[in-house]
Amino acid sequence: MLAVGDSTRLEIIFSTKRYTNRITKRPRIETNEGPPDKNVTIISQVVRRPDSTYPVIVKPYKLDVSQFGEKVRDEMKFTLTNVSETNLTVTLVDEPYGYATVQLPEVIEAGKSAEGIIHLNADALDQSFEKSFTFELDDEQTSRFTVPVKRTVRKPPASAAQTTGQ
Repeated sequence: MLAVGDSTRLEIIFSTKRYTNRITKRPRIETNEGPPDKNVTIISQVVRRPDSTYPVIVKPYKLDVSQFGEKVRDEMKFTLTNVSETNLTVTLVDEPYGYATVQLPEVIEAGKSAEGIIHLNADALDQSFEKSFTFELDDEQTSRFTVPVKRTVRKPPASAAQTTGQ
């Protein structure tokens, strides 16, 4: 229940599956506010080779911050390479709310690379999830890039001595 005048975040997940090229989806949002229902349009350019995007290449193009042992893995670095001939300003549009914070460079110089980092929130360290973050560039097309973030948590089972408190 959401009180009149209040707000909340709404997560709409668009899985590209095996789609390629330009895809448009229009999910409908129904409310008890009365007709008409609200429509949202998602337009996506799904690239077949994420290592050859323009004007920026993200490496790795999928971030896997999985943890398969006791050592806590709570961050991951990634590289943004500007393959255009102009400097690009980077703006974070959306991050995995409640799961992580993303740090991006303010500007990526033409032909150069810059580093970004994702930091997992303490509350998310014991969770497995699949989320994403989106950033925008100030190029002519105002390009947006969405980067998948995956986390799987598998810890070794506790030994008998640990479970009995000995």
